Amino acid sequence: MKVINMMVKQAAFDTLGYMSEETIMMDDSLYQYFLRLLKTKHSCEVLYRIRLLLVEIDNYPDSEVQEMVKNLVYSPTAKTNCLSFFNRLCQVCIAHWIINKETKQAIFELLDLFKKTNIYQIEQQKFITIWQEESQAFSETTEYLKLQRLIHITNQRKNYHQGKPQVLGDLLGRYPFLYKDCLLNNHSVQQYIDFLGCFKRHQQKSFNQKLSRTIIRQKQKIEVARLRTLETKLPQIIEAVPNPSLLKNQAFNQATKTFTELTKNNIKNRKSSLFFEKIESLSYQDFKIEFINYLVEDIKEERKQLQVHQYLIKNIDINLTNSHEKLLKEFIILRIGNQLLNKLIFNPNQPSNRLDMMNLRSCLGSTQLVGLLLKLTFLSPKLKYSLRQKLAHLFEYYESTSIDKSRWLIQMLENCLLAFAIGQEKATIVENVEFRM
Repeated sequence: MKVINMMVKQAAFDTLGYMSEETIMMDDSLYQYFLRLLKTKHSCEVLYRIRLLLVEIDNYPDSEVQEMVKNLVYSPTAKTNCLSFFNRLCQVCIAHWIINKETKQAIFELLDLFKKTNIYQIEQQKFITIWQEESQAFSETTEYLKLQRLIHITNQRKNYHQGKPQVLGDLLGRYPFLYKDCLLNNHSVQQYIDFLGCFKRHQQKSFNQKLSRTIIRQKQKIEVARLRTLETKLPQIIEAVPNPSLLKNQAFNQATKTFTELTKNNIKNRKSSLFFEKIESLSYQDFKIEFINYLVEDIKEERKQLQVHQYLIKNIDINLTNSHEKLLKEFIILRIGNQLLNKLIFNPNQPSNRLDMMNLRSCLGSTQLVGLLLKLTFLSPKLKYSLRQKLAHLFEYYESTSIDKSRWLIQMLENCLLAFAIGQEKATIVENVEFRM
């Protein structure tokens, strides 16, 4: 975590006065009160005050704080206000404490407080009972779950490298492209978002470096093998470096080869470039034909290509008046892309097309299926976000599933991890590594 600490400290962390737009309309005095404490008091003192606030509000030494709580619980939108306050309070404390090893333990104690809140059975003021009920209910919300996810992946004691992961959720730290949807919410405060952004960049950079080293070493081994066939001084044999993915070496090698060929720049330098050049001048009917050809052209096996071609013809269909006469507009292309994403990645809450996805994955394999999804996102950056969002929904739905039962999804996520790393717009990893002997 030393690298993360340095990155956060360099990222202008002094934003404790931040207040999101959607909280401006509510009474924010209680939140601002604890922001001031956080800036001026030791973590032990702040944690003690929060414990009093949640568990023993009637014993809180400042009567003004009790009035602030009353304002929250008696407001017309009490549940929303309380949820927002608890979430923002936890987030700002996490962002402030997580960068310091000495204060990190306070985060675990803070989250535990919401599970230890006891609703008194004795007679007490109504606002206290409501407040305790709301604080207890917070531990059952998705906002609380997302906080726990972050603490899990940033806690070295529970890091999957330190022990064998048991369920899919243990692997979340491996996939920075899932962080936004799995760790942020509508009540997120800016300093929490800033920390998460730094952590995401750190995780992505770490994976990219490991991937680059593996690819460099593979190139060195190939070159050494070639030189050893010559009647010259034989170079020393290069030892292999374990690949940084959870894929087996053969699958990893195939994936890196596939995604190197499917970077956006490479796509546009092939016959597909014609598709991108004329896309805005095509009618819907012509676009559908060209689009399907573009998606399947990299599928080498004729039987598989035909099967996917037929599937796409059946599933790319939008009700457009005089569609084959009208030229395409961006919003229509996005509709087509999103519609196809909905078919290719099923919604776990509405799994009507789960069988279609599994059949395609069985037909193509995870690497070729992710390659098809990647080519789809080249139509628009908005489709890349939609893809990541749908993958996050799948991850959240299956996060409690055992590793053995979720291997199909892990294979997809690992391929996505490689595809996104190799396909970076600024610098493609595979194309930019330098060969050094």
